[in-house]
Amino acid sequence: MTKEWEERTAILANLLNPAFCGEILRRFIKGYNDKSDNKASFILCFIVLPLVLHKETREELPKTTANHLLTWIDSKDALFINFPNRVKDMKPYTKEALMFLLNQEAIFFNEESKIETVSFRKKKFNGEGIEEVEEILKKAEFLGKWLTKSEDIKTLFSFLRITP
Repeated sequence: MTKEWEERTAILANLLNPAFCGEILRRFIKGYNDKSDNKASFILCFIVLPLVLHKETREELPKTTANHLLTWIDSKDALFINFPNRVKDMKPYTKEALMFLLNQEAIFFNEESKIETVSFRKKKFNGEGIEEVEEILKKAEFLGKWLTKSEDIKTLFSFLRITP
């Protein structure tokens, strides 16, 4: 489970707070749902933070969705050696962010147990490091659009070396 606020370092409290992680997931869900007739799957949310918060992986994401996702993963093998551990480490923060979004009524589960966003408006951020924040949010939305091209979650997770 996630650490209590008093036990979190300043970096953890700032980078992995539920509001920021929630906004990342919300952008991902919005990107996915805008591009696909199917809505975002709960299980896909668990790979978002490990992909976009990991600087080296985020910087290697392609510029367009024209690249095939599985081919890209295969070509970037070094980025995914420790990916299962990143997913495991980020799991509590992903859950916390999803609970935050549900509590804020920013997302909901539809009748097919897929995630949808509610009246989407992009949040504005300001302050030091805003460029990196904006990059993270843009990559999350891009990732949502790109993952709509992945036909099978089991195959995707297999390429990422994780099991649901």
